[in-house]
Amino acid sequence: MRRLDQLIEERFDATLGARGVTRRQWQLLRTLEAGPGSSATLTASLAPFLAPGEPVETHLSPLLGGGYVEDRAGVYTVTAAGRDLLADLGAAVRGIRDVSTAGITADDYTRTLDTLAAMIANLEPALGTDVVTSDR
Repeated sequence: MRRLDQLIEERFDATLGARGVTRRQWQLLRTLEAGPGSSATLTASLAPFLAPGEPVETHLSPLLGGGYVEDRAGVYTVTAAGRDLLADLGAAVRGIRDVSTAGITADDYTRTLDTLAAMIANLEPALGTDVVTSDR
């Protein structure tokens, strides 16, 4: 799974990076496209993708500076320029998804996501508890 994540990151870096956008910035824009958000909600949304202690503002600042996102008293929204950027990048991201899922049926893809979600749900509550293993 780490290798897959690394390859996805590399593909996003090559595809979006050529347009001056990172994967995290793309994720922020997509999140804000669904509706305005605070720093806390954006951090929660991107938490699985951020390094521990990494502030979401690291990725938000270039979007603000580029005029793609607007800060209205701590509530962030996508600007018209941000929506244009999303539209422009959409085809590139669909291309990444097409390449990564080539030869995989829709049912297999859904089953894989469901299986991974179940594994996450199984392990998350176990954090902080002692896991005992036996070699018997």
